[in-house]
Amino acid sequence: MDTDGMKASMTGGERDVPPEIWCTPSFQRWYTAQRDAGNALLGARPVWTLSVNGEPGAVFFWALHVRMQVAAEDRTKDNEIVISRPDVSVVALYRPGPSLDETTVVLVREFRSPASTPDGYVHELPGGSSPAQAARPAQAASLTKATNPTGAADPAEVADSAETGGVALPVEPLAQAVDELVEETGLRIDAGRFRAHGSRQVAATVSAHHAHLYSAEITDDELAWLRTQRDRPHGVDGDSERTWVEIATFGEIRAARLVDWATLGMLIEALFEALAEGGLAQPPSEGRPRRGRAETG
Repeated sequence: MDTDGMKASMTGGERDVPPEIWCTPSFQRWYTAQRDAGNALLGARPVWTLSVNGEPGAVFFWALHVRMQVAAEDRTKDNEIVISRPDVSVVALYRPGPSLDETTVVLVREFRSPASTPDGYVHELPGGSSPAQAARPAQAASLTKATNPTGAADPAEVADSAETGGVALPVEPLAQAVDELVEETGLRIDAGRFRAHGSRQVAATVSAHHAHLYSAEITDDELAWLRTQRDRPHGVDGDSERTWVEIATFGEIRAARLVDWATLGMLIEALFEALAEGGLAQPPSEGRPRRGRAETG
């Protein structure tokens, strides 16, 4: 890979970042945010990368041990590792009930190795990201076609750099949400029915990636159809992804501690916005949700 031109345009710690990491949208977004805050990358040491299907240079996950100059505090911090991956699009499907706790929510159950749950599965909202967001070697070699004077890729230029080969292009989050919902539940919903809730980091002390949250109210017929899918596996076999539809009320999800804090927060954001817009009944003023289990296969 010819990276001489790219390295010549970099300054300071930028030169320590491997081209295959530099070219990922996830790195560019993290680095742009740090520069916009006035912070400087003084040094970086690659810890590891995870490629897509073993393709050399096609980085999906990455980790960098960084040395940062914190402008607001006039100090250097060098004891942390930045981990990131492509952004995810997440969908909260719900059917309004008499109260917020009685509102029905669609989840998926999937075995994920990091799970530390009683059943070894994660229970979450349908969602995910695309391997297409990984940087490829050819893109890394021509990075200089999309750099600004500071050495970092300008997101505005990156978005138009498909012909010149710049940084890997992010996948449009709404289109990704539609696709992920089909893959993980079998249900296709028109993108026009989705309400966008913006993006936030999922676990800011662990990973730099964001989740783009969407929600949609489903019909009784759609909910009935989803119930028929609970014993049918979905997902992408080639990615070792196998998901199972689960259906539970919001009250059951809270009482049974069925989801992690990040998923609970996304559900609250989606359902409370629907509540504010009159799409849900007011929550009960007293009492706690009854304990229950999600409807599974």
